[in-house]
Amino acid sequence: MISMERTMRAPSPLSLLALAAVAASCTTDPCASVLTEDEALASTCGIANDTPVTPVGPVSCRPAAGTICTIIGNGEAGVGVNDVAGTASRTYLPLDMTLGPNGRLYFLDWNNHVVREQAPDGTVRTVVGTGELSDGEDPPIPLGAPRVPSPALRHRLNHPTAIAFDAQGNMLIAAWHNSMIKRVRNVGTAGSMIEDLCGTGGRNFGGDGGPALNAVLDLPVGVAISPSGEVYIADQANQRIRRVNGMDVINTVVGTGMAGYAGDNGPALMAQLRNPVGQAASPAGRIDFDSRGNLYIADTGNNVIRRVDAAGVITTVAGTGTVGATGDGGPATMATLNQPTDVDVGPDGTLYIADTQNSCVRAVGPDGNIRTVAGRCGMRGFQGDGASPTLALLDRPYGVETDTAGRLFVADTYNQRIRVVMMR
Repeated sequence: MISMERTMRAPSPLSLLALAAVAASCTTDPCASVLTEDEALASTCGIANDTPVTPVGPVSCRPAAGTICTIIGNGEAGVGVNDVAGTASRTYLPLDMTLGPNGRLYFLDWNNHVVREQAPDGTVRTVVGTGELSDGEDPPIPLGAPRVPSPALRHRLNHPTAIAFDAQGNMLIAAWHNSMIKRVRNVGTAGSMIEDLCGTGGRNFGGDGGPALNAVLDLPVGVAISPSGEVYIADQANQRIRRVNGMDVINTVVGTGMAGYAGDNGPALMAQLRNPVGQAASPAGRIDFDSRGNLYIADTGNNVIRRVDAAGVITTVAGTGTVGATGDGGPATMATLNQPTDVDVGPDGTLYIADTQNSCVRAVGPDGNIRTVAGRCGMRGFQGDGASPTLALLDRPYGVETDTAGRLFVADTYNQRIRVVMMR
């Protein structure tokens, strides 16, 4: 078992064992045998619409229009080796993925603490991280202390939760339990280097109006680049969205810092978000932009998706705030969600939602209506490769990503897989 004690950022073994016992008492988890006390993706129970289904074995398939197919992961939780076929590789709770400027798919192998890349031939390899826990930056880095870049493959991360690329082709990583944002230059090359972009490594709130490197974050779960090139950070436990401008100055742009559900149709700075906090928290509340500069927020604890427009006004665009899996075919604002954790805006403006505790992916079209595009909401398991995505079963997907080729990538987290839906 990997010890997390040296970072002082992980839940105690006793608290995690208690969470595992509670989860086991309310449902049969098809992945329970691979969950360890190192895992902070704490499952919740007592949720209606959460019907477990016995998984079937993996099905080999080739992605084809109108189908879903596994492209990474063999369903076994563990450490993956380099240069093997994606479907033969092991992962440990894959959480997020994005396409790089080179067209390759990059994904976060969350409980292995690394970023991996899939090559055009389908093989996967690690490009950031050693697989060892933490980066040694404990206690927090003193203000003004020099920050020295290091080789990306020698750097130790602590449960990274989101990745994005900036206009210069640099990879940004939300290093969740490090409470920092990292930047990787020349990712995947022999000279790839990683450096700190934001945060001291401390766990609190502070630094607005000053240099991003002096800021204090608390579980930064998401990172996104605005159309103008500014870096937005979903500061989960601080219940805020923060922005790093072109001068590397940080400020809050969404949220008062108090957990709640308030502020719609008013200034985003006066709004309240609700995300889990503390060492037993699960990653929640990731973000994305559309081409017009609207910011979308998975307001996980409120069971809604919210949008902040260019004028800084916040509104709810999906969900009623009530837990459920209803509303397909009607207005998204009348639908119910169950702890959505990620959002992605497709090239045509369709909003894709990882409806995590419903174990499905939903989409809000330009007409404002919602539909399910992968999984059967309220049922979890693994099946359906090679068939219609709406007949498939997922198990608590934590990430979604689309591309211009009509592909929807899904981090099927508890199935230890990345799957792709060929939408055309």
